[in-house]
Amino acid sequence: MKTFREFMSEAGSEQVLAYKNYKPGVLDKQTGKFTQRPHTGPEQQRYGWKPVNVSSYSKADTPGSLTASGEKFDDKQRLVAVPYASSSSTQPSIPFGTRLQLTKAPGTKAPVATTRVSDTGNFGPAGDFNKKTNLDLARQTAADVSGNPNITSKKFGKQTVYMKTAPTITQSKGLMYGKY
Repeated sequence: MKTFREFMSEAGSEQVLAYKNYKPGVLDKQTGKFTQRPHTGPEQQRYGWKPVNVSSYSKADTPGSLTASGEKFDDKQRLVAVPYASSSSTQPSIPFGTRLQLTKAPGTKAPVATTRVSDTGNFGPAGDFNKKTNLDLARQTAADVSGNPNITSKKFGKQTVYMKTAPTITQSKGLMYGKY
């Protein structure tokens, strides 16, 4: 595996897609300068999976019955909690409603769970509680990622999984074909 310096020295003036503090952008490999900007749809697909540390939580672990986005929380939902944008913010680091895909092993037959950001937590790089976790998966999402429908938050523990933004769903304005 190359070191960052080796990577930079071989780069020339090439720019690559990158993430910094959960925010997408472009890294100039020559200068090391990161320019924050959203990745386009095709760029998101090309950029691929990034490793993240996750844990799992259930209704029993939360103080209330609502998520930070205001919707009712139960263990059968496919949701994910993200850290706050900063230690002094109440905004999520990834906007509510963002669809994410998670898997244990990209490019294999490992299950891919599609989930959405609906909650926040005090963990990860901006949090105070659990600095070694980037995301907290609702119990159903953890079950989907692990392939074990009976997994509990305690059994799931902390794991490294791979995440990417799910492609957006576009609906055509044409006719639906098929039997009615």
